[in-house]
Amino acid sequence: MQDSMQAIAIRNRIIGTLVKRARIKAGKSQRECAELLGCSPFAYSQYEQGRWGLSLSQLEVLARPFKVPLANLWDDSSITPDEPEEDAATLRQTLLLRRKILAVQFRQCRRAGGLTQKEMGQLLGRSTGIIGRYERGERDIPLAELEIAAGRCGKTLGDFFEDQTAAPSQAEVRLQSLDRLSELPPDVREFVLKPTNALYLRIALLLSSMKADSLRQIAETLLDITL
Repeated sequence: MQDSMQAIAIRNRIIGTLVKRARIKAGKSQRECAELLGCSPFAYSQYEQGRWGLSLSQLEVLARPFKVPLANLWDDSSITPDEPEEDAATLRQTLLLRRKILAVQFRQCRRAGGLTQKEMGQLLGRSTGIIGRYERGERDIPLAELEIAAGRCGKTLGDFFEDQTAAPSQAEVRLQSLDRLSELPPDVREFVLKPTNALYLRIALLLSSMKADSLRQIAETLLDITL
C-alpha cells in the first residue's frame, strides 16, 4: 500500500504541474478554472500544487478551454488545433455526466478485479466510505487513484475513455454529421446537399413530427384534389 500511496502523490504533483502549465498558456486564471469545476479557487490551487488529485472528468472539462489534447494534462503530448470555446454551463454539465459514468465504470472495474470496497480503500489509502462515494458519483476520483485501481484490476486508463458519452466538440459534431451523410444513397445525398431543396427538407421534417391522424387527413385532402 505504501508504494501505491507514493505513486499517487507523485502522479498528483505531475498532473498538477501539467495543468498549471496548460492553464497559463491558455491565459486562464485559477478563479475561471475553479468556476468551471464548481469548486473554490483555494481548492483549485490545491489541485495544481498536487496536494489534491484531479479526476478524469475534471481533466476532460479543463482540456477544452485549455485547447489541448486530454493526454497533455498527464503526459504532455502534442497540442490540438484551436476550437471555439464552449460555455461554462455546458462544461459543468459534462463534468457531472462524466462523474456519474466514471462512478459506474470504477465500480465495475473493482468487481472485475475481485476486490471489495474495503480492499480497494486499502489499495488507495482511502476509507470504505470514500470508495462508496466514488462509486455513487458523489465525489470525483483523482486520476492518480483511478490509474492505480485500473492497473490492479487488469485495466488501463484507456478503458475509462468513452468519447461518445462526453459532450462532443463542434468539430466532432460536424464530422459525425458528415459520416452519417456519406451513408445515404447517392441520389438522396445529392438531393440533401442542394441548397434549393432546403424547403422540401423542412416540409419533410414537419411531416415527420405530425401524428398519424393528421397525416392521414392531409393525404385524403390531396387525394380529393387530384381526383
